Amino acid sequence: MMKIQFIEILFVSLVVSCSSHDGKNKTESLVEEDSIVRISIPDVLKEEKVELYLSGETDKIDIVPLETTGQSLLSTIVDVFITDKEIFIWDLKNGIFRFSHDGTFLNKIGKRGQGPGEYLYVNQLIVDRDKVLISEAGKGSSATRRIHVYDFQGQFLQTILTPKLFVGTLGTLLCFNDEKFAADPIAVFDDFRKNYWTVALLDSSFNIKKEFYNPSFKGREKDIWENRSLSYGWKNFWEESGPFISIYKKDMHVCFYQEDTVYLYDKIEKELKPKYILNMGNKPAFETSHQFIKDLSFFKYICLYNIYETQENFYFVCTRGDKLYNIRYSKKSGETFISKRQAVLREKSLPGSPGFILRSYDFRRLTLKNDLCGGDFYVRFTPSDKYWVSVIEPSKIEDLMEEIKNGRVKSEELKREFIKKLDMMKEEDNPILLIVTLK
Repeated sequence: MMKIQFIEILFVSLVVSCSSHDGKNKTESLVEEDSIVRISIPDVLKEEKVELYLSGETDKIDIVPLETTGQSLLSTIVDVFITDKEIFIWDLKNGIFRFSHDGTFLNKIGKRGQGPGEYLYVNQLIVDRDKVLISEAGKGSSATRRIHVYDFQGQFLQTILTPKLFVGTLGTLLCFNDEKFAADPIAVFDDFRKNYWTVALLDSSFNIKKEFYNPSFKGREKDIWENRSLSYGWKNFWEESGPFISIYKKDMHVCFYQEDTVYLYDKIEKELKPKYILNMGNKPAFETSHQFIKDLSFFKYICLYNIYETQENFYFVCTRGDKLYNIRYSKKSGETFISKRQAVLREKSLPGSPGFILRSYDFRRLTLKNDLCGGDFYVRFTPSDKYWVSVIEPSKIEDLMEEIKNGRVKSEELKREFIKKLDMMKEEDNPILLIVTLK
């Protein structure tokens, strides 16, 4: 356990990272902010490892088997969105489904096709107040999005065509406190866009009002442009993860890929202001971290892959080598706690390449010990500022059951309910959702 100093700063500016030839980065402060928290991640990794418990973030967990019918069969859940009464599921193969909070199937939203109110490929599911928005790449260009709007009963209302925003299929839209944002990591660039914003504030018609840039792009614009396309060769093609965004109540935090600073969005000034500065130790060179075909040497560095805010804590998920680290920072006491788990580095050959190997971590999300009903809780989805969701697939039950039965929990009654629902689960059934309501 380490106590972090809370540093008062009167004039701090937007953080710019400059990469040197030896792979080390020098961070220079350049944006206005009243106070920031500095955390040395290499020092935190030396701390004694402990279990981080789910009960620290919630008093309520719901065990929800999703009803399996001929109309509600799920294959692979891509995303989940939860309102106070409904659960919306985006399934990779079968589209968008609506369930009640107890898992009862209610209806589908739209259907696949090319007619009015139909979609071929879903890029994103958004639930905004009483409307469901299904985003798909615009016809003839991945830069635009066709936003199909439905009511909760699945009635089609309209289709909105956004302006050209995105450089690939990974761009997403975000609704936060009545404002709209676009997030777009670098990928294969279309010729229409020569600037390299990663997050943009949008107006009600999805036009860009303000752009926010990854500081590490500064001075590298020409290199990014020249490595934007696969036509330059797989080895030189650049891409990135993120940006990593956490929304909790009235706060939105943003961290750019391979950057040390976590920014807090200022709703009044419409600015991203530094909130946490993480000393990550030695960092890989920009070229190493952004190559699509990553060398094994990249994975020896500490990399930040996710952030999560709760009422009392802020979490950072990092990897190094074959280890996944969950770091909890107490906003009240300034103390840090860390848990360690095994990270799985997946490798697969790239078809048609001269022996290139694609490498990536299998799972890079927050994992807490589920001391409410048993097992581990993997934060697979964060569908709003209020909920965390973990998914239990039928194929995983056998592995989980022994751990759940032997584990110590706060509620034996809840544990028995969990075991009973797992026992009733058939191989062909839809998954069970574990839904946490945050404090």
